[in-house]
Amino acid sequence: MKTLMAWSLLAGIALADGESPSKVEGVSQSAVQSAFQILRSEYIRSGDLTFDELNRAAFQGLLERLDLGAELVSKVDAERPLTRHGVLAEMLTEQIAYLRPLGFAEDEPHRMKKLLTQYVAEKIPYLILDLRSAASPGTFETAAAMLDLFIPRGQLMFKLKQVGRDDPQLFIASHEPVWTKPLVVLVDGETCNLGETVAAVLQDRKQALLIGSKTRGATVRYETLPLDDQWKLRFARAEMLLEGDRSLFKKGISPDFPLDLAPAIKRQIFDGAGAVKDALFDHGRQRYNEAALIARKNPEIDSYIRRSSGEVLEDDRPAIRDTVLQRAVDMLNARTHLQETRLKWPAGKSRTGNSSAPTIKKAEPVTPP
Repeated sequence: MKTLMAWSLLAGIALADGESPSKVEGVSQSAVQSAFQILRSEYIRSGDLTFDELNRAAFQGLLERLDLGAELVSKVDAERPLTRHGVLAEMLTEQIAYLRPLGFAEDEPHRMKKLLTQYVAEKIPYLILDLRSAASPGTFETAAAMLDLFIPRGQLMFKLKQVGRDDPQLFIASHEPVWTKPLVVLVDGETCNLGETVAAVLQDRKQALLIGSKTRGATVRYETLPLDDQWKLRFARAEMLLEGDRSLFKKGISPDFPLDLAPAIKRQIFDGAGAVKDALFDHGRQRYNEAALIARKNPEIDSYIRRSSGEVLEDDRPAIRDTVLQRAVDMLNARTHLQETRLKWPAGKSRTGNSSAPTIKKAEPVTPP
């Protein structure tokens, strides 16, 4: 117990200084015991190092070392219901559909199935699945139900390895896929454990292109147990494994196209009441053109007068744009354009084999007249 306290306390000191805990990892057990005894007897305020204080320091250091593996949550936060749930759906263009699960609740896969069935009936060619919602950890049955919409029946989606069980729990697709067309998935550092699982499986199967920033690697099932009347401990009880028993815990997913968006900007966009397209497309400032001439109006003069009076116009505010979603839409639009154009790129001539260099005539002297 003393060894654990000192080891965790030293780890907490290293982390507080912003250094890697690798220093603590290199300390021998005898050195850990010596550090514990020195701090208990020689520290200038050794009287403050009561057993209660050391227990708290050990607990704090252990939580910091476990990182995504465990956290202390208040009873109020643990029992707070989902503030946002459902599926946000929108047509970004005539050919691109957009879905974003808000809370990864149990009813959201059913809602997604209805929307995907509608898109298939309408022959929509592209889908963007946004998994960047910062939702609380959920159950992996929900992730399996979402993956069931994309993966053929009978194929392994992922495994769940639980402590104390020899055989992992297998999640196998039980239905024929609803969506089989091109799919782009958006992820970032706030993607929850279920979102990471869905994205990881689709990327591993080469069924989706991932765009965004690297995820945290919280691909575990959490269990929450009470500690007292006010606090609960949430800790990783089971781990998601991809085919081949590959783990992503604390590793995360690396997108196919890395692109960062500040979390504060993303939250501001997500919390807004407007349409998704409001943060997607840029709108040009009104100019004096032929239409304005016919209407006998000059929007540039009107804007100048309003600015002169101290009014701040909408065009003057910096536009908030979801650059990750913009690049996803640009990529799909470019694919459509290239397919419709059907370019035939000229093939370069081979320079191997019997090909010879061109013959250059020798220069002849010119006789002046």
